[in-house]
Amino acid sequence: MHTRTVAALTLTACEGTDTASSKPSSVQSANDQPLAAGNAPTTDDKKAATLPGMIGKSVQSAQDQAQAGGFYNLNSHDVLGRGRMQAFDRNCKVCSQTSTPGEHPTDTKVDFATVKLEETCPARDEGAAPRAAGSTMPDFTSKSVKVARQALDSSTSITVVP
Repeated sequence: MHTRTVAALTLTACEGTDTASSKPSSVQSANDQPLAAGNAPTTDDKKAATLPGMIGKSVQSAQDQAQAGGFYNLNSHDVLGRGRMQAFDRNCKVCSQTSTPGEHPTDTKVDFATVKLEETCPARDEGAAPRAAGSTMPDFTSKSVKVARQALDSSTSITVVP
């Protein structure tokens, strides 16, 4: 007969109900002196870093490299304009990127225009954010229904014909 032992683990918060004695009453600097008004950290300080060129890399590698450089505001889109979701970043490659390679604040948005690995990058980005429909109907030839819905007002009904 086999015996099986099961262990249970319970986690509790580190903070008790008496928070007045467990929290500092003011912000302290490294040498335990209160920060002077002119020395307080500001949110305007933006760290800058070098964003490398990612064209030709897998989306996963591009994201990893951007994050290693301190860039976390990352996005990607289907450059062919089909509105496809990228379920597996390793199966897609970067055709172009915005912001351009070079020195940028690390909170800069980085957008990768992508295709599947076996596809060829087009000469033009067809998948940038859909333009809102104006007084004339946009040309949705070879576009997905998803792309058409994104470009049209939400009250517009769409009928798909084969």
